[in-house]
Amino acid sequence: MTSTGIYVRVSTEEQVREGYSIRAQEEKLRSYAKLKDWHVYSIYADEGISAKDIEGRPEIKRLISDVVSGKVKNVLVYKIDRLTRSTKNLIELIDLFNQYDCAFNSLNEAIDTSTATGRMFLKIVGIFAEFERENLAERVRLGFERKAKEGDSSTAFFSSYGYHRAIGEKVQVIVEEEAEIVRRIFSMYLHDNYNFTQIEKVLNAANILSKQGKLWGASSVKCILTNPNYIGKVRYSCYDESRYFEADGKHEAIIDEATFYEVQDKIQRTKPVSKTKLPTSGVYFCGILRCAACGGKLTSKWNYSNDGKKTPERPAYRCCNTLSKYKTCSNKSEISHIKIEAAFEEYIANIENFTELDVVDISEAAKAPDHTKEIAAIIGELGQIERKANEIMALFMGNKVDFDTYQQMVKLGNDRKEELTARSNLLQNIEASMESRQNKKEIVANLRENWGELNNEQRLQFLQKFVKKMVVRKESRPGERYGVAVIDELEFNDF
Repeated sequence: MTSTGIYVRVSTEEQVREGYSIRAQEEKLRSYAKLKDWHVYSIYADEGISAKDIEGRPEIKRLISDVVSGKVKNVLVYKIDRLTRSTKNLIELIDLFNQYDCAFNSLNEAIDTSTATGRMFLKIVGIFAEFERENLAERVRLGFERKAKEGDSSTAFFSSYGYHRAIGEKVQVIVEEEAEIVRRIFSMYLHDNYNFTQIEKVLNAANILSKQGKLWGASSVKCILTNPNYIGKVRYSCYDESRYFEADGKHEAIIDEATFYEVQDKIQRTKPVSKTKLPTSGVYFCGILRCAACGGKLTSKWNYSNDGKKTPERPAYRCCNTLSKYKTCSNKSEISHIKIEAAFEEYIANIENFTELDVVDISEAAKAPDHTKEIAAIIGELGQIERKANEIMALFMGNKVDFDTYQQMVKLGNDRKEELTARSNLLQNIEASMESRQNKKEIVANLRENWGELNNEQRLQFLQKFVKKMVVRKESRPGERYGVAVIDELEFNDF
């Protein structure tokens, strides 16, 4: 008797729409196997699962395993599309069955793959099964587009924060508690000049969770501020620009259009700020180096010793664009700090026509006290004021302080912020004035004579003050095993 594996499958929608059921398929197939005098080795049932692919169906994987091991020599299904709706998968399965001398039979289409005619007909039927699946997917997509254009909210996977849509309902309704948070987010960004990160911190400090019950992030705050859902619009296909559109929704707006579009304009005008890796005295060229190949910035990299303690030594530089996601620079070479140091000394030694100038001692200028520490302290205090403002906002949003107290505390913070900002601007102007007293030629000429006398901290300070950029590349030279650094351009700041 032929060892037969009966495979049955049904998706929830098919069972409701067409009356397919696992039990009904199994009963008919058992009767057919008994008529053919086939021994039923096992029933393989994937219930509530689509036939779009094989990966998500554990029972068909078990069937394949039993075919490969030789336990099943005949596969019986009710219809071909119970096995798969993909022509590619169908052909692959039939080839696998043939490889292990396993026959395939479909009750509804009366297919027997033991004959060439049966195999040809099987492929033809499979093509129509795949066509039906793709046609169904197209009809579903068109149906969703039509619903979105009519203003229904049911095309979204989940409701936006501030709304709720019950199962079976087409239109979302406002959740007033969440809607109030949405209005405050817009107000904080537009009227209080909070950025995304500051708003995120306020919400998290007040223990306000997102729609998914998670903490807020800057990106989720931006999603709130850019979502046209809040002015009564419905979006469709947000992740495919070619199919994206907005339509007037049937739901009630939370934000008025004037406020929403004013926020969009502010977002467009606000340039994103990214964190920059600050140079240290050990790698004092960091921040001014540019790649000769692409013009991108060079960042520092420390190589570590092999003494078991992982001591950082032998600093080097490499182009940021070789490390980015898109890898837009082809120059993957590192340039050691020592080689750039040698190239820098060689470059300034070859600058002509500065030897006769009566110049100030640049080494003394680099050692002279400046106002950077006081400016840094001011920046630190301004940060504390900003954090305090976030805490005050959180207390107000949590109804722990009244509005008058909130306004008074905010005013004290703003007054101190204005005082510190004025002092910082004054100090920075003094610094700029001191720098401008020195002629660019004076700086270069004295730099050549005194560079060797400066320590690392003083070199860092000098480069940050006076050098705008230094374009470098690596070049092979005879006798130099790993090449040398070459400076193509050295540009000083304007004074």
